[in-house]
Amino acid sequence: MLRLLEGLLFLLPFAGYALWLWQGKRYTQQLLWGTIGAMAVMVLAAAWLELTQAVPPDMAYVPPHMDGDRVVPGRAIRRTGP
Repeated sequence: MLRLLEGLLFLLPFAGYALWLWQGKRYTQQLLWGTIGAMAVMVLAAAWLELTQAVPPDMAYVPPHMDGDRVVPGRAIRRTGP
């Protein structure tokens, strides 16, 4: 639910801009379809990233941290207990 709200808040300025263009009769069919296409690509890319970059349920995420004087990158490790 939170991601849906974040997505709607992100798209709100684009909708406002589209309304402004429509009220001023400054839009064309190419602009309309280009905007719809770009938004569809953005939504599909976000969904693909969410589905492919997620950590599996049986794994735990360990964030990046400092080990002495070097940075250890974040990684997923197997859970060892319940």
